Amino acid sequence: MLDRDERKLERLARINIAGGLPASATLLSDLIKFLNHTKTSRGKRIVMILEKMLELEEMTRPINPEEPMLAALEWKRTDPKKFQIHWEIEKRRAMLERELSKYRFTPHAEVIMGGGGQGPSQWAAWWKGDLGARPEKYLSMVASEALELILKLTEVGDLTRLRRCAQCQKWLYARFRHQTFCSTKCQQKNYTQTEEWKEHRRRYMRNRYRQLFGTPLPKGRSR
Repeated sequence: MLDRDERKLERLARINIAGGLPASATLLSDLIKFLNHTKTSRGKRIVMILEKMLELEEMTRPINPEEPMLAALEWKRTDPKKFQIHWEIEKRRAMLERELSKYRFTPHAEVIMGGGGQGPSQWAAWWKGDLGARPEKYLSMVASEALELILKLTEVGDLTRLRRCAQCQKWLYARFRHQTFCSTKCQQKNYTQTEEWKEHRRRYMRNRYRQLFGTPLPKGRSR
């Protein structure tokens, strides 16, 4: 009996009640569009929550897995630097929890298939937020759906794939870990601002001037 109960408890522990976010091939692109174009206070709060989560990720990434995440009081004396880092993490985590506590998700349950007289009926259970909320114009997501997807990305270790473009600062979902630009256009524009490209441009202009006029480019006209 005890073994059977333990197996049931283990099975229950593996159950994850679904959220209210409908499955869609465009979920990630819808999220990026939401982050870049939301104009409501609810939407902007989601962007702020994401930024706080990414800040926490950046702070906690260097911490060893076996190191506790709490600021132990003895560290204040033995390792002040470590204590300060963990204390700052705790403060930011409390701020994040305060923001998350403003959202409410309502439980839903319904029978989706009868048992045919041979067994139990099949149920579906899920959580849904922003009941009755409508998406903003040109957006497919509401704030609670965006938050739900962000939280799901944290569970699978992909939170940091949400990042801002290094050139235009728009949000993107990095298909590759090293991706830092939202488009080829932004990547090329960023490159033209580097000293390497500027020096290449100066050499090109000097050579081009020499070919056209047979003399070196006058000083101060190398751009």
